[in-house]
Amino acid sequence: MEHTHLANQLSGRAIGSIFFSFFGVVWLGLAFYIRQALTTGTIIGLASLLGVLILTALWLFKQSTRWPKATEDPNRSRAFNRVNAIQWIAVAVIAFSFSKLHLDAYIMSAITAVVGIHLFPLAKLFRYPMHNITGAALVLWASATVLLVPTEILQGITALGTGSVLLTSAAIAQGLAVRAAMRANAAEANRTEHLCMER
Repeated sequence: MEHTHLANQLSGRAIGSIFFSFFGVVWLGLAFYIRQALTTGTIIGLASLLGVLILTALWLFKQSTRWPKATEDPNRSRAFNRVNAIQWIAVAVIAFSFSKLHLDAYIMSAITAVVGIHLFPLAKLFRYPMHNITGAALVLWASATVLLVPTEILQGITALGTGSVLLTSAAIAQGLAVRAAMRANAAEANRTEHLCMER
């Protein structure tokens, strides 16, 4: 793996995992709130989980500075902003229209599906197949909740699963990035040791 690719990969995974971690915790907090299980203990637990994930992301940021970064493509940034804008517009339209149509119970499932769908173009944009898996999991979860979960508990169950998927995705992304960083560090340490021995 080229170091420039590694630097961009590490910083990219760090940024992505921060977003997934934050929104994953928000979804879980919402699930606990809806299910009337949001206590001091659950808040502390969610905050601790978020703290661990954020600290790991910051470590990845620090590791990424050890290597030269490739120049970011401005077209990619514009495409990313467009995809996110469409997602938030869709979320706002769903929240408003479903409320007007008295379909409040299905709002969470619809938003989960939108979040999942928006990950498919991002997977292609960032050449990161894991987004396809996360997106598919969210769409399947949204569909399953609508089909299988009673409407009176639909929102809480949907939010619980959505948060779990996002946090799991963040943790996996960080795990893979940490492993890549440690391998690169070990390779660099071995290279430095060999150079010192040759001298």
